[in-house]
Amino acid sequence: MSEIFDTSAQYNDWQGAVAADNDVDATIQALLTDRGLKTDDEIVVGLTLYAGETYSSISAYLVKAQNYEEAKAHLAGSSSPTARKVEIDGLTIQEFVGLFKRFSVAMSWQGFDLVGKELITDQ
Repeated sequence: MSEIFDTSAQYNDWQGAVAADNDVDATIQALLTDRGLKTDDEIVVGLTLYAGETYSSISAYLVKAQNYEEAKAHLAGSSSPTARKVEIDGLTIQEFVGLFKRFSVAMSWQGFDLVGKELITDQ
């Protein structure tokens, strides 16, 4: 099975970017290992979070690699690299965000493409 790794909502009214800083103590990698969802020879290369009206879904994408350089080479070696997708059941959005030291989301209304633009504001 294949899928495009990207964001999408039903109408995509708002689009943007996300950035996060790994927490030193409580990491997504440790959570996946503790739950038996990640082995020592896998690297987490991607995460998705979907929040709908009645449910949320959080997934991690892993590749077989001993370190980040190996994982990066694996991803760069193909236009459609292989990755193992795991659903992270029972993790709330608040718990997910709490796995990061800092978590930032920036969105602009469709077509305005504000991400990365300098805005002069009154504050």
